[in-house]
Amino acid sequence: MAPSTESIPMRWPAGPLEIALRKNVKGFSPETAELLRAWLDPASLALVQGTPVNCLVVSWASGLPEDAAQQQALKPLIDKGRQAGLDFAGIVEGKADRQAAIAAAQSAGLAAVVMDGDPPANAGIPVIPRCERAHLAWTANSPLLGISDGKWPGIPQDINQAGGPTNLPWVDSNGAVLQIARALAPGKGVWIEFDPPPQAPSAEGYMLAVADPASYGARWVISLDDALRGDLTAKKQPALDTWNKVAGMAAFFEQHKQARNYEAAGLLAVISDFAGPNWFPGEEAVNLLPRLREPFRVIARSRAAAASFDGLRAIYYVDQEPPEAQLREKLIAFAKGGGTLFVPSKWPNPEGEPAPAEPYLLFSMRALGKGRLAVGKEDHPNTYDTVADIQNIVSHRNDLLRLYNAASMNFFYEASAQGGRGVIHLLNYSRRPASDGPLFYVKEPQKSARLVSPELASPAELQWAPQEAGGAELALPRISVYGAVELES
Repeated sequence: MAPSTESIPMRWPAGPLEIALRKNVKGFSPETAELLRAWLDPASLALVQGTPVNCLVVSWASGLPEDAAQQQALKPLIDKGRQAGLDFAGIVEGKADRQAAIAAAQSAGLAAVVMDGDPPANAGIPVIPRCERAHLAWTANSPLLGISDGKWPGIPQDINQAGGPTNLPWVDSNGAVLQIARALAPGKGVWIEFDPPPQAPSAEGYMLAVADPASYGARWVISLDDALRGDLTAKKQPALDTWNKVAGMAAFFEQHKQARNYEAAGLLAVISDFAGPNWFPGEEAVNLLPRLREPFRVIARSRAAAASFDGLRAIYYVDQEPPEAQLREKLIAFAKGGGTLFVPSKWPNPEGEPAPAEPYLLFSMRALGKGRLAVGKEDHPNTYDTVADIQNIVSHRNDLLRLYNAASMNFFYEASAQGGRGVIHLLNYSRRPASDGPLFYVKEPQKSARLVSPELASPAELQWAPQEAGGAELALPRISVYGAVELES
């Protein structure tokens, strides 16, 4: 069966090609080579039995002499796995003969190939395009897209990156590129690849690696470090405990997969085509806003003219080139109706009349109907200063949510299209609970709220604490890695 949005992939490093690809990498040892041979044994598939993992991703062809030997060596593993209901996807990369690799994949019974660059026409087998984040084939004829340069989530260990411009600890997350993927390729599944760091992660580190992409509706191609795989092969109990937590986190998201149909919610929308020179400012804005605690939506420029702006108070149009006439008309109508439209300095012939504004802001303000047009003053402004100014102009008094006691956390707010239900994903990038539990302010309290987490034996019903100035607070238990507040009105 072809891999789909329901597939849960895992990297399965094994075989002579894997050895050839890694033999010149620092730290490679005879023990590592032996481990890569051991994972060819069909008996090793017992590791994923009873877990949500249902698709193994193997090295298939790289244009090396070992390609043919690799495909032959994998045959018993593939046959046994298929009998157990597993799919296999083969990575075709480098200078591999693509047509030959695809023909061999079909013959061997692979469910798909994962291929760098543009897939060939009429491949005869599903092809999952795999690219770096800034060059993804969003329009590819595939239900799945692969991102090859994901980040291991957490707080960076490099002291020069430990603090971000937001005054909160900087965190590495894949949320930005995955929100962009949802906007540019709605309905497609996304597999994101990243390997463990050189220092072997803790069990909590692996749990976060699953939860970070899954919160945004994507799949991490599960990748284990060599030491852990060796200990799993030796059936050492600490390694088995770690693996059970990894599989448990994946199972948790399968049990709560209704949120995949929800839509990002917020008072601010970011519009861009995220192409060429627009990639960096667009991606960086989407990356920084969570650290400013600003819920937002991402709207692809190609879909913005037909998108609903209901519920928005502000729109940030990122791209240097002006929008198409239909979209510009819609954006201006949004501002005239009472919204604030933020545009770059090259916006031609700005509408409206000049209005007073604080001189330190990166935007000059123009009155436009009931709303405002905010035009950038600089051609290449600092992205953090830009989004911080956007937040200040929109004003915190309009915040849907505020998060306290959670310096190392990000949250992602989604709501059902029909209304009535929502979820707040909460990710702790330090992987350690704070001394106090997180506290949320919610502007519009719902009928009920409960916290679900793989760290809890059962859902925790949360109590609303009404505030004199309006809204209510929710006090949450301490969270080490991940929890979700499920809201129902």
